[in-house]
Amino acid sequence: MTHEYVIGLAGVVPGNVADRAGGAQLPMPTALAWAADRVLAVGSDAAVRAISRGDSIFLDLDGCAVTPLPVDSVRAGRLVELTGAVAGADDLLEALIGAGLLGPGEGLEPGSAADLAFWAPARAGAGGSWHLIAVVRSGAFGEGDEHHGPFSDAVLG
Repeated sequence: MTHEYVIGLAGVVPGNVADRAGGAQLPMPTALAWAADRVLAVGSDAAVRAISRGDSIFLDLDGCAVTPLPVDSVRAGRLVELTGAVAGADDLLEALIGAGLLGPGEGLEPGSAADLAFWAPARAGAGGSWHLIAVVRSGAFGEGDEHHGPFSDAVLG
C-alpha cells in the first residue's frame, strides 16, 4: 500500500534547533514531510523536498509554524491568541509546553506521530500572536484542508 506524501515548505518547525550530538545551534527547520501517520523528515526546504518520489503534495506553509498537536487544540488556540505574548516560533512551543498542552522537550522529528498543529503568524499590528489554522490527526487534515482551507494553493509535485 502506498501513502500520499505531504511536504510542507517555507514554514518554521520549532523545537529541533540543537544538534543533539554536539550541542551546536542549527538553523530553525523550515520544512517537514509526512505520510500516513508518521513524520518522515524535518529540515531545510531543500533537504525535505529531496525525499519526494515525484508524487508528493507540496504545501506552501507561508511562514506558518508547525508544532505537535496539543492535547487540547481549542484551549491551545485560545491561550496563544489571548496572551499575544508569543513572539517567535520557539516562544509558541514554550507557551504550549508551559501550559501543559505539550510534553516537555516535545518537538517534531522523523518517526514521530503525524499529529500536527499549523499556526499562522499574526499580521502587522497584531501583537505577535499566532492563530491555529489547521490540524492534522494521524496524517490527515481534520480541521483545515490542503485543498479547501489555508493551504488551497497546494500543488502536486
